[in-house]
Amino acid sequence: MRETSFRFCMLIGALALGGVAIFYLVKYVVLKIALDNSGVQPFIQHSVQAMWLSFSCQGLLIGLLYLLVAYRPHSMSREVIVLLGLMQLMEAVLLFALAVGQTLAMLLVVAAAFVLLGALLWPKKLPATPAPPADAARQGASGGP
Repeated sequence: MRETSFRFCMLIGALALGGVAIFYLVKYVVLKIALDNSGVQPFIQHSVQAMWLSFSCQGLLIGLLYLLVAYRPHSMSREVIVLLGLMQLMEAVLLFALAVGQTLAMLLVVAAAFVLLGALLWPKKLPATPAPPADAARQGASGGP
């Protein structure tokens, strides 16, 4: 039950973060048109475009990482996942403070909440399977005692 809950939390976090990232990738076209027509200095235009795209790609990559962790929890440490979840909370606070629309900020809060809950439900590492003794392996290969 605990592992299923963990997996569910990580999948919800991945989907919410992926949704935010895809939204920003799609809206990049609108941003580019708005910046081209704004008369803002080229340095600032290009910087905003680069940050916009990096935010979107970062969201996609972290969402994919959450998907990986959902099915292979010990391919990444829990501490890294917690830091990434806290990063989404920070991004949500900035969106709440600076953006007019709050739907995307709420999606980031959902992603962070589920990821942090998943970190609390992190499955324990399974014990390593002991290797057969070297003598038994040799005897099995030679066919006799």
